[in-house]
Amino acid sequence: MRIFVPACLIILFMLAQVSIEAKDISKPSKPYGGTLIWGTRNQPTIINPILTTYSVSASLEELIFNRLVRINSKGEIESGLAKSWDISEDGLVYTFYLREGVKFHDGIECTAFDVKFTYDKIMDPEVNSPFRTSFEQVKDFKAIDKYTFQITLSKPSSSFIYRLIREIAPIHILEKTDLKSCFFNFHPIGTGPFKFKEWTKDNQIILEYNPDYYEGRPYLDKIIVKTYPDSQELWGALMRGEVDYAEFIEKEDYEIAKKDPSFKTYTIPADCYYGLLYNLDDPVLADKKVREAIAYGVDRKSLIERVVGGYGLECSGPFYPDSLGFNPEVKPFEYNPEKSKELLAEVGWQDKDNDGILEKEGENLEIRVLVDARSEIYKRIAMILRQQLQEIGIKIKVVLYNDDNMLTDEKFLRQNEPQAQLKLFLASLDPDQEAEDWNSKEPKRPDKLWTYKNKKVDRLFESGKITYNKEERQQIYQRIHQLIYEDQPACFLYFRFDFHALSRKFENMDKFFTVNMPYYMMKDWHLRKGERR
Repeated sequence: MRIFVPACLIILFMLAQVSIEAKDISKPSKPYGGTLIWGTRNQPTIINPILTTYSVSASLEELIFNRLVRINSKGEIESGLAKSWDISEDGLVYTFYLREGVKFHDGIECTAFDVKFTYDKIMDPEVNSPFRTSFEQVKDFKAIDKYTFQITLSKPSSSFIYRLIREIAPIHILEKTDLKSCFFNFHPIGTGPFKFKEWTKDNQIILEYNPDYYEGRPYLDKIIVKTYPDSQELWGALMRGEVDYAEFIEKEDYEIAKKDPSFKTYTIPADCYYGLLYNLDDPVLADKKVREAIAYGVDRKSLIERVVGGYGLECSGPFYPDSLGFNPEVKPFEYNPEKSKELLAEVGWQDKDNDGILEKEGENLEIRVLVDARSEIYKRIAMILRQQLQEIGIKIKVVLYNDDNMLTDEKFLRQNEPQAQLKLFLASLDPDQEAEDWNSKEPKRPDKLWTYKNKKVDRLFESGKITYNKEERQQIYQRIHQLIYEDQPACFLYFRFDFHALSRKFENMDKFFTVNMPYYMMKDWHLRKGERR
């Protein structure tokens, strides 16, 4: 017997099938799966948020742990374990409200007591944490309740929030251990997007995804970190396909990789710049017109091209271009050797004996510059500066040193009487950090030979520390930028670049490659369709 189905039902069934198929197409599966093999020449050290300061271990902490607050790829502070926070009107009390239900990789919930424990240990003199000096203005850390953490300061600091970019450690594991020698240092347990799995005998570190991560599981299943003794070995591993990602490669290797369709390559201006720092108490360099003449006499574009093949960013002052303090209206001095000669002539420097070097009162215009002999970059910069400034009648005498202790050796300094030093300066995204170099009220570091003194700049730095309105702070630091560059306490040269290469198999990484390189964002990397296993 035949059963007749009404045509309308057949049509409805067919439409339903089409709808289901369309729904399946519109919601493709998440790109989960696969492994990233990360190659580095930064040998790992212990992995402990209270003690670890450098090496690839410090980068891995962002994947294994979480911070109270974190810094994103734009250099902005955003929520981490703290979903929100309040700052009191007087700027002395910070109150953080933690996310509930965030668990360590062993299943124990992370609470305000873990946060308090971490910062208490950082402040403990017996622990001797390298981060202790960042919290000298703290009067008290307090866990108000399970999900509320409070910090009271002895004096307001608008940049204090940057000090809190520290990973949080578990009190239930570390409370009764010796932090310097505990098992945890090589088997860390955090709350981050990846869990520590293994540290192999050949110095590989293996992480696997955290299925319970509060922002959702990472796309990758694993990250394997391999370390190599030098850049040549790392480059060879990348070329052989032993690693997918090689960070901080050499410029020459970058030039090859960027032409290879197998790789994505990235150049990033680093948060540090080269400059020629002056001793402003020196009778020659105390004259601002001499300092301006040097600035006009340096061809920065040529310098960058000759030293690093064009991979540098001209520097117009102490602030990084993407930072709050950077003033876009401040432009680097143009290369104008004729202007240099005019300025020097105005203050009495003349070449009376026609030997190419200017003189005044029987003395040649010579500047003795300290240069680190251990750095090829420093030596190349010094050579080119010497050539360029010779053209305007200034003789550069290079004073080499090969040990930082020589910078505090009175005998060495007395014998050589340096007038300037070629240095690599840090340009932090936190503008208050620049005060260490340019605010005379800051404590003098052992490696800081001379102190720049400018009362206006000092007052503005002090004002910036207690100003919480972002626009007002920006105006303050941009004014600092302008004043320092007008004063020329140093000849600002260029920001150096870093180079990275990554297999084209991976996607969704471009936002990561900024000066900040927030390693927690590796949780968003994934393999292309067809590459996942």
